[in-house]
Amino acid sequence: MGFIRNWIAKRKTDERSTVFLLIKGYFVLILICFLLLLIPFCQNGQLSIVDHLFFAVSVVSTTGLVPADFASSYSLLGQVVCLFFIQLGGIGYMALSSFIILKERKRLPSISARLLRLEFNLPERYPLISFIYSVFVFTILIETVGAVILSNEFRSLGVDDYIWQGVFHSISAFCTAGFSLHSDSMVSFNGNQVINTTIMILSLFGSIGFIVLLDLWLKLIRKRKTITLTSKIILISTFAIWMIGAVFIFFSDRDFIAMRGEGFMLAAFQSISAHTTAGFNNYDIGAISYGGVLIMIVLMIIGASPAGTGGGVKTTSIFALFAVLYSVLRRRAHITFFKSEIQATNVYLAISSGIFYFLILFMGVWALLLVDGHTFAFEDLIFEASSALSTVGISRGITGDLSDASKLIISFLMFIGRLGVLTFGFALISRAPLLREKSKVEDIAI
Repeated sequence: MGFIRNWIAKRKTDERSTVFLLIKGYFVLILICFLLLLIPFCQNGQLSIVDHLFFAVSVVSTTGLVPADFASSYSLLGQVVCLFFIQLGGIGYMALSSFIILKERKRLPSISARLLRLEFNLPERYPLISFIYSVFVFTILIETVGAVILSNEFRSLGVDDYIWQGVFHSISAFCTAGFSLHSDSMVSFNGNQVINTTIMILSLFGSIGFIVLLDLWLKLIRKRKTITLTSKIILISTFAIWMIGAVFIFFSDRDFIAMRGEGFMLAAFQSISAHTTAGFNNYDIGAISYGGVLIMIVLMIIGASPAGTGGGVKTTSIFALFAVLYSVLRRRAHITFFKSEIQATNVYLAISSGIFYFLILFMGVWALLLVDGHTFAFEDLIFEASSALSTVGISRGITGDLSDASKLIISFLMFIGRLGVLTFGFALISRAPLLREKSKVEDIAI
């Protein structure tokens, strides 16, 4: 794999070149996946070129939106190809290439380090070597345990190819991809608590990110006295958003209320699926009330956490925004959380991420309305666009019926979502994203 090291070493190391290199990398992965899916041996049925491209983007971006039934569209070989790219898209191609480089050398080239920090939104001083190894150790360990549990449960239920079913759904859940070998996702198993709980835990592990997993492990083996502020924010926000979302979804739908405990468990599954951007569903999303749909859109927009396998604005960005609001209302001069001051640059990035996300979402929904607004309801299109941009993968059942133009729009949103909205934004500007210039200071009315 020396050619990977040599190719990366020749790349420019300025900010914009680094961003474009990351974009090109994911574009190449999508292209390779697309070409492989076009091979007749990978297919079961006849799909259009646009549908194959849609599948390729959804697979690499670990979104899970599908224009046709996944299991019946591709053969076992095609499913294996998709699972490989789901895994690659989930852990990040730079993590894999950096791991290969470290096997040959004991240090990373500067461009590899910059790409890795950009891909996983890592803090500037975060130890990259430990992070890279933790990505692979935790991925293999968690997915293996999940595959064993799921395979055993599928076997007890008499599901065919239970080992393949267990492996596929374990990887898909941990990478928050949402791809399923069942046409109704997990609806057929909505009464099986072992499968539902395992899927939720795998999604949570993938969502909270490798920074938290590494911090918790170091705390467990007593190499660190406490976890970092980032991990505290992620753990608290993830649990809080999940539970609050579940409660709101439950009380928004009369059918869930009527089912009582079972209804709350279904609401909790939909909440965690939307929040972690896992994309599985064990209930018909099209049958959920408008109130529940609104809550799920909000959860999808918030998304998962940085340095993980999920998408969205990210929990840390949302909490940074709330920290700004809290500090302003308390008339504080600095932004603090857990008695620690948050750097101004991080606050700026959080605000920029939120604004740019909504700008892209607005443009995406507007484009979909122009193309298919006469065919589908507004709430269905905004749900689809939010699901695509946050790489969630749940749908109200309209994906397969969209026009080719709308499918291309959704594909573009999924691509941006996998890159991250700020990464895409950095590619549109000509200067370094955090370049400071001296300027006149003025006071404005707010």
